[in-house]
This record gives sequence, structure tokens and C-alpha cells, in this order.
Amino acid sequence: MKRYLIPIIFFTVGLLLQFWLYFSWITLGLLVSSTLLLCLLIFSVSEMGSPIVESSDRTTVTLPEPVVVSLTDVPNLDSLQANHEMTDSNHEPIFIDEDPITLSAEIKAKHARLRFSEVVKDFILPSQNSKISSILYAYFDGNHFTESIWQKGSIVIDSEPNEIEWETSDESNLKRGLPSLSKDNQKLYLPLMLNSQVFGLVCMQTKDQFFESEINPLWLTTITLSEKLMEQREYDKALKDSKTGLLNRSHFYMSAKDRFYSQHSQVMVLLKFINTSNHFEFAVCLNEKTKAKGFTDNGLFQIEDQILGCFLPNQSIYEFSVFIQSFVEELDQMGYDCELALGHSVNKNVSGKFDQWIKQTFASLESSILSNAA
Repeated sequence: MKRYLIPIIFFTVGLLLQFWLYFSWITLGLLVSSTLLLCLLIFSVSEMGSPIVESSDRTTVTLPEPVVVSLTDVPNLDSLQANHEMTDSNHEPIFIDEDPITLSAEIKAKHARLRFSEVVKDFILPSQNSKISSILYAYFDGNHFTESIWQKGSIVIDSEPNEIEWETSDESNLKRGLPSLSKDNQKLYLPLMLNSQVFGLVCMQTKDQFFESEINPLWLTTITLSEKLMEQREYDKALKDSKTGLLNRSHFYMSAKDRFYSQHSQVMVLLKFINTSNHFEFAVCLNEKTKAKGFTDNGLFQIEDQILGCFLPNQSIYEFSVFIQSFVEELDQMGYDCELALGHSVNKNVSGKFDQWIKQTFASLESSILSNAA
């Protein structure tokens, strides 16, 4: 009852003031409502879980010594093979007529083009010029321009990633950041660029003709879109790994801190590529297949060149381990040398600050590496 002492005092004082100063049913109703809300707030605060432990802002973690105590709850991928063959022998293949190296390049290009399209849709050019019949937006990957979005008036349609059909010097001019006008003056190509960086292009089409005097005024209408594309690229640099496009190390530590104090059970998983051959391409493919299977909500994190991390629901750790085993087996069948070590830890089994959770998971990973080597 002590926790309700403040609401009782609040209500009593308010009630006395009602009779001493001025009585009103409206103010009495407000007094009762305020008291109930205050009680509810105090009850909610008192019923919350254990208080959050303050954690330091540092994002670096000191790893444990190489020799660690064996953790009985760490799944050994070799020991899963027998169960995997019995319970999941007819599982759907992870790679369906796909080469992992080619697939990796396609995934990275697809995601970059998708992010470009999302920004374009949010900041589509105004359709105020009746002379313009349609607008094509194309993404530039550093080598080629590929179609992304078609706009006709206020209607916006996704396009197949086809390459642009060029006239003689149009492509080379646009790669240098220069606008270009087709020979029949019915297509105006305007580069989307900022600070000498070309993000893509806008191709305005007309049934009439464009004139040289119209190029700069129309080009100025693309500045806002170019600025937003620059912001998106800078955001990706801060959030994602430059080699794989996976979420980076800093984002992993922030996510670990948030999930450690979550009321729900969370499993931190670390994966290490023992062999470095094609491991960046394998990481991209593994991230895509992991999300497609629904194991993670955010995908994988690139913590170090050979180490990936992710967070799973507690009940998914066995299924995820079997999935990793299948992933390695299929790569082996295609002639690729891939070996992965897996370590994991549950947040509810860790006491102290969130960095202890990371240290325990690294210890589990080290134990897995040592047991596989033995």
C-alpha cells in the first residue's frame, strides 16, 4: 500500500480544496480521473522487471583467453549431421541452380537498385510540365545504367532492370555527369549527381521537342532528388559494411545492448569462416537465405572480416544450426571449400552488463573452433 500513498494524499488534498474553495462535479470528475491515472502509472512502474543496469558507451569488447571452459549448450555442427540426415533429409535445397559467387553479385546489385528506387518513389519529380510525356529513372552502379522506375504523370511503375539503349555519346557524357539530348530532341538525359558522384539518371521524354535552353531549368528540378540519394548513400556507409552490405560492427553492438535488456529471450549467434576463400560472397548469400527462411528480422551483422553475428528467437537455435550445416554441405557439393564454426549464448543466462553477453558468445565460438579442430 505504500506505493499508493502519494495518490491518496493527492486525492485527499484535492477533495478538501473542493469543499473549502468551490465545489464542482466537473472538477471532482477530473480529480478522480487524475488520481486513477496516477495510481496506474505508479502500478506500471512498480510492476516493471528488474531495473536496467547502466552500461558503458564503449563499443569495443575484450575477447576472452583462447582456452575456455567447454559449454555444454553449444551445438557442435558435426554432431548434428546424423540427426540432420534422419529428420531433414528431404529439405528444400538452399541453392537452387545458383552459383554462390554469381548470386552474391546479383544480391548486392538488386539491393542497391532497390534502395535507389525507394528514394526515387519518396521524392518523385513533380509532373507540372505538360510538355513531358513520361520520365524514366535509371540506377548507376559505377559501370552501367539500368532502368528502375517509370513515371507518367502521377503514376509510378517499377521497371525491369534493363540496360539503357544509347545513342553514340550519350552514355559517356552521363558517366561524366553531363546532360545529353537525343538526336531527335525528344529524349533529355539528366544525370542525378552531387559532389561529382553520379547516382543515376532521369530520362525525360516528349512528343514535341526539347531545346538547349530548357536543359538547365529542368536539371535544377532534380537537385532535391540528388541530395536525398546522397543522404541515403551516406546513411548506408554509416550502417553497413562496405564489402558485403551487411549491417556493420557498430550496429551489432547497439542491437546487442537493446536486446540484452529485452523482456524476451534472445539468442546471440556468432559464425566464423575458418577458410577465407570467397567468404565475403558466402556471407552475402548466407544473409539473404537466412532472412528468406525467417530466422532473423534484421539479417546478419559483419563484425569482422571472417566473423558474422545475428540474433534469433530462443527456439530457433537448433533449426538454425541444421540450416548452417546444410549451407556448408551444399557449398561442398558445388566444389567450394567452406567451413563454419558456430557459437551462441542466451541473454537470460547472463548476469551483469550486456558486454558479458558478447564475451560469453565469443567464448562459445572459441570452444566450437577448438572442438572442431580436435
